[in-house]
Amino acid sequence: FKGWVDPDTKPDKKQLRSYTDGKVYDLVMSDEFSRPGRRFGNGHDPMWTAIERSDDDQTSSGRMSLQFYNASQITTEDGRLVITTTTEDTKWRGWNPYLKKYVEMKRHFKSGMLQSWNKFCFTGGIFEVDVQFPGRSDVGGLWPAVWLLGNLGRATYEASTNLMWPWSYPTCDRDLQRAQEISGCDITSHYSLNPMQGRGATEIDMIEVMPGPSGKLPICKNNLQRPYSSMTLQLAPGIPASKHRPPSGTLPEWGFHWYKNITYGENTSINPFFYGTYLGATKADEPIARSKLESYQCDALSSMVQLTESNFKEMHTFRIEWQPGEDGYIHWYMDGKFRFGIEQAGLNAEGSKIPNEPSYLILNTAISTSWGFPNPPPGCSLYDCKDPDGQCGFNPGFCKSLPARFLIDHVRVYQNKNDSRQTVGCNPREYPTKRWILAHEYRYMGTAEAHALKPIVTGGNKCTKHSQCGGFDDLTASQGLWSPIWSTKSSVDSAAAGYNDVFANSTGFCYYNRCKCKDDWQGPHCLVPTYSNDFPDWDVDTMMTPVLPVMPTFLWFCFGLLLLVMIVAITSAILKRRLASNNHYYTPLDRNSSSSGESNPYSI
Repeated sequence: FKGWVDPDTKPDKKQLRSYTDGKVYDLVMSDEFSRPGRRFGNGHDPMWTAIERSDDDQTSSGRMSLQFYNASQITTEDGRLVITTTTEDTKWRGWNPYLKKYVEMKRHFKSGMLQSWNKFCFTGGIFEVDVQFPGRSDVGGLWPAVWLLGNLGRATYEASTNLMWPWSYPTCDRDLQRAQEISGCDITSHYSLNPMQGRGATEIDMIEVMPGPSGKLPICKNNLQRPYSSMTLQLAPGIPASKHRPPSGTLPEWGFHWYKNITYGENTSINPFFYGTYLGATKADEPIARSKLESYQCDALSSMVQLTESNFKEMHTFRIEWQPGEDGYIHWYMDGKFRFGIEQAGLNAEGSKIPNEPSYLILNTAISTSWGFPNPPPGCSLYDCKDPDGQCGFNPGFCKSLPARFLIDHVRVYQNKNDSRQTVGCNPREYPTKRWILAHEYRYMGTAEAHALKPIVTGGNKCTKHSQCGGFDDLTASQGLWSPIWSTKSSVDSAAAGYNDVFANSTGFCYYNRCKCKDDWQGPHCLVPTYSNDFPDWDVDTMMTPVLPVMPTFLWFCFGLLLLVMIVAITSAILKRRLASNNHYYTPLDRNSSSSGESNPYSI
């Protein structure tokens, strides 16, 4: 099995026509989530990883996030991916850099985040999902999202995104060089990176849902109200304050300096509440470090599209059409209608680019006091639905809306295979990431982990029947096999040979109470194909290949001249030494003297 297309994807979904250019795009990745009971823990799936961590497990107060991401909160059921948010507690011991010791940490909510980081990435094309949002449309507090992040940064791992997110700036700017870790001013090609190419972890947000009661919102256009979904491109470097950027709660047309060539569709408004983030200098005891010279402005080009109760009751289709390059763009669609568009022409004045980075998919539900929460009354800080004293900071009805399920029917990516700017893979030659991540792997994993990603397991889960391993229990009941669990190799061979019509549609079977996968299937339950890139890794054999540094011709000339002078000097020194040595060993004897003081028999 090669590629990333789910074998359960129907033939009529293998191609899709672009709304933007009218061309037919081919399916390059899909997950239909049609097989029930899948698990997504680290090492369980070749396409996805469900993370096990808190957003803020390295801070003293937890800042704004309230959930712990747990892999057990994500599974497949009834042909859909299910991310469940509950009021369960999670406790763990973690390092607190403020107190400089390990302490017990706790979250009162569990949820899930699914990433395809460093597994499946793509650059450019059409990204489409069918989703049903969790919770109630009129109760704020949940934060379901579908988004893309450049592979050089891993979501929730702050060490990997510091000075990396959300840079989309390829050129050299000496004033910004220290704030962009991989800068266009770098002339070397360490880690197989291309010299003089600024890089970053760019972010494209397809969906960020803000539920809540309806009612007119200030400043918003087209009478936009809650619930709504944000559609955002986040960029760095941003417009500095000195250029009179719009602050939160204003509109660009009020005399502020902002981007051009931004278009809005039906039932859509500019997002006047968020124009970006300034990442200033960190304090000495914070878990990541950023100096004053490394501080920088990020911009958020964001809009809001109106949602209805229907988005929380049934599936709706969201789509991004993304084209990198000088004529690039990002267009957002909901239910087949254009909603928001950003063109490269509108970014040129500030120097940033429509992202070119290989990007991975993220699906999650968060809970954050910074997203749809009311201002808490004095003394209210617990945020625990299970404790009557901890419910003071929630919106009315929030605790009763849990557990809540974020449902995803499918995820699909299409590309124009005749367009070289659209690529599949996390390590394209033009924008490599592989060796940078290998060299800085500690930034992409937890302190207790040996590696960021574990090898994918093939079977091995405990089982009592074939259906727990992608098989069919009626192989035994209706076709004469005498046990629901094959316990001998001959029984497996007999089933495979005698009942091919049923066995061919299975992906594994239960063998000695452990799942055993057929060829081309993986995971503890044998429920997922052995997805992989269908092309060779260009960077597989370059570890021992010397790469000369990139320098101007004049510097090469000076280096060569210096080397020549050194060679001449060394050669001259060697020749002089040899001549001196020869004079020492071949000096004629003094016939008129003797070292012992005795007469010389050869003297005359």
